[in-house]
Amino acid sequence: MSCRKAEKLIQRSLDGRLDRRGRDRLASHLAVCPACRKVEAEYRSMLRLLKDGPAAEPLPRFWERLEPRLREETELVPLLFWERWSLKAIPVFLALVILLGGFLFFAPRTRELSQSAVLLMENRDPLSETQALFETDRPETRTMMLLFASREETSPARRPMP
Repeated sequence: MSCRKAEKLIQRSLDGRLDRRGRDRLASHLAVCPACRKVEAEYRSMLRLLKDGPAAEPLPRFWERLEPRLREETELVPLLFWERWSLKAIPVFLALVILLGGFLFFAPRTRELSQSAVLLMENRDPLSETQALFETDRPETRTMMLLFASREETSPARRPMP
């Protein structure tokens, strides 16, 4: 056993809180360690002086100085409660902010469907509306058809290679 553990056991034995196993271990250590025997003797003499010595009287005006300090402490107790509560609430608040931010960041976003996607979802032909436009004999429609036709011919994918 180390001397530190023995010193703790000495203090417990003087307080009367040491069990039988601890007393046996302490006695075996004290038999071989003169430094711990000296520490035990010093503790015993201090305890005897404290028990046998006269009770000390407080200094003059002790109670007059102590009472205002005690009142100050009772006024500070609610403030300490809120301080302790806020110190515990800050990490909880940060965890909630991170959790909410992660939920908003990783939550699936709903997107608006295009008109052709809506037509496909309704099991309708997306070209039916454009076909109706091309079937009319208005000049604007023919112009649009010419524009689309000319656009198809100049696209790089359909251009003839030399």
